[in-house]
Amino acid sequence: MSEHLNRFSSLETKIKEAGLDAFLISSKDSIFYFTGFRYEPFERPFFIIVRPGQKPVFLTPRIEAENMATIAVPHSIVEYIDYPAPVGGGYLEALQNILPSGASIGVEMSITGELLVALSNWSPQVLPFVEQLRMVKSSIEIAAIRKAAKYSDRGLELAMELARLGGTISDTDKANAILREEIIQTEGHLDPYISNVWQGIWAAPFSAQPHRFPEPEDTLIEGPNVGLSFLRVNGYSAETERTFFVASPRKEDVEVFNTMVEAGRIGFAQLRPGASCHEIDHQVMEFLRSEGFGNNLLHRVGHGIGMGGHEGPWVAEGSGDVLQENMVISIEPGIYWRGQGGFRHSDTVLITADGYELLTDMPHDIASMTLGS
Repeated sequence: MSEHLNRFSSLETKIKEAGLDAFLISSKDSIFYFTGFRYEPFERPFFIIVRPGQKPVFLTPRIEAENMATIAVPHSIVEYIDYPAPVGGGYLEALQNILPSGASIGVEMSITGELLVALSNWSPQVLPFVEQLRMVKSSIEIAAIRKAAKYSDRGLELAMELARLGGTISDTDKANAILREEIIQTEGHLDPYISNVWQGIWAAPFSAQPHRFPEPEDTLIEGPNVGLSFLRVNGYSAETERTFFVASPRKEDVEVFNTMVEAGRIGFAQLRPGASCHEIDHQVMEFLRSEGFGNNLLHRVGHGIGMGGHEGPWVAEGSGDVLQENMVISIEPGIYWRGQGGFRHSDTVLITADGYELLTDMPHDIASMTLGS
């Protein structure tokens, strides 16, 4: 519970510094972040109303009130009847009894448009307070991400073990079931509410389309394939990606592969507290552009990893984020050729007091990534 109390305390500090009366938490992951409670709001809004110096108020539909009472964080509960509800029994009427119409409130960046419109009488400010708090991980969170990273590596290893020249993606899909069973055997459980396990392989030439989902009939042929293990284990995420070959790589593939690895090295070399996320990406992109790949770049160098697989900080040109100790990010520069394939490694990386630590641990070199070599 102390972990959750610390998070509430940090949020209260932000509320006071902003001169607000209250901040409303309403999204699934934020509810879990502050309470450890697994809840999906769906159509019935649920708010945690945070006011400096006061116990948080849980504004809940009546159907959830008994569940909410089990949360260990000290709180009070205000119920509303349902959604929709008869006059006087809805969540807005209940909220008006907690916050006067003149109260200055903040809401999450992830709030739904429907709720933002419904709260318009309070003129809510959309503020990144929760996202900012989530960027810097506690020791408990780092331990969970470290564990997820080991499973991420294992998932990609399993998928690559099933990959063979002339085989299909459906052959490698078995890795998902195998990894799930291994996690359950080791951890004792895999909570479906806060877990997601997925390994995929983008076969050449489709590896040039990183957001095209692999089809079962895609066939592994000569050229660069990209394997991804992207998972969330009991609340926290990690990712591992590697470019690999099921046949001896062509000379031009070796050259591009080595350029991609060098781009990653340039990114890693800049990782330390105080480093500009814009500058990290800029240096990597300038290198790739200087190597003649300006027309082969589709995305930034990296992003934050935590409860979500994609969250701040954003390691991208134009980003205002600055690295801090105990942030966790990906480093994943990519080079893409339509009709030929893509080249991308990705690692989950912890920012330490004096640099960084790779939490994922698969090889980067082309010999290791050429199966059967």
